Amino acid sequence: MDIILSLANIFSWVDTGGAAGLFSAIVMIVVVLLGLNFSGKFKTAIEELIEANPTSISNPIVFTVFGVLLFVAVLGATLGGLLGYIETFEYLDPGLWILLTPVGIVLFAMVGFSVAGLYFQPERANVKVDKSSSVAEDAIALASFSLKIPLCFAAMLSNALIVLGVLTILSGLGEYFAYENYWASMGVKQGLAYFVLGAFAPFLFYLAFLIIFPIYSYMLAILHIPKIGKK
Repeated sequence: MDIILSLANIFSWVDTGGAAGLFSAIVMIVVVLLGLNFSGKFKTAIEELIEANPTSISNPIVFTVFGVLLFVAVLGATLGGLLGYIETFEYLDPGLWILLTPVGIVLFAMVGFSVAGLYFQPERANVKVDKSSSVAEDAIALASFSLKIPLCFAAMLSNALIVLGVLTILSGLGEYFAYENYWASMGVKQGLAYFVLGAFAPFLFYLAFLIIFPIYSYMLAILHIPKIGKK
C-alpha cells in the first residue's frame, strides 16, 4: 500500500488543469503504452528464467501445508469481504461501489486461490524433490519459491492490477463528479498508480528475481561444496 500511495503522489497533475495537466496526461499514456509493450514481451523470458533456475526440497509436504493455510486464509478473507459488502448497503448510498466492490473481491479470490494452488504443484515453479536436500537447502527452496510465485502468475497479476486500477479510477471519478472532494481525487490517483504498476509488473517481477535470486544461488553453491567428490 505504501508503494501505491507513493506512486499516487506522482500523479498530482490530476488536480491541475491547463497545458501542464494535458502534457502530463499525454506523458503518462506514452509511459503506460511502453510498459504494456515491454511487459508483453517478457512472457517467454520469464518461462525461460524459471526453467533455468531449479531448486530442490527433501519433502514437498511443507508446500502442501502452506497451500492449505493460504487457501483457508484467502477463503476467510473472501467471505469476510462479501459479508462486509452486504453490510455496506446499510450505511452507504447506492453508487458505483455496488458494482466495483464485488469485482475487486472476485479479483482477490482469483489471484489468491491461484497462488494457493501453486503450493500443491511446486513443480510448476521448477521445484524438484531431492531426498538428499539438507534443511538449509529446503529453507532456500522455500525462500526462492516466494520469488517464483509472481513470475508464474506475472500475466494474471498484471491484468488484475490493471483491472483494479481501472475500477479505482472509475470509482474516484464517480465520487469526484458527485462530491468534488479530496478523497475522490485521491481515488483517481491511486487508480492510476495501480494501472501503471500493472503495466510494468512483469518487468518488475523479472528484475526483482534477477537481483535477489543470485543471493540464494550463492548460498546453495556454498552448501554444495561439501558434497563435491561424494557419491
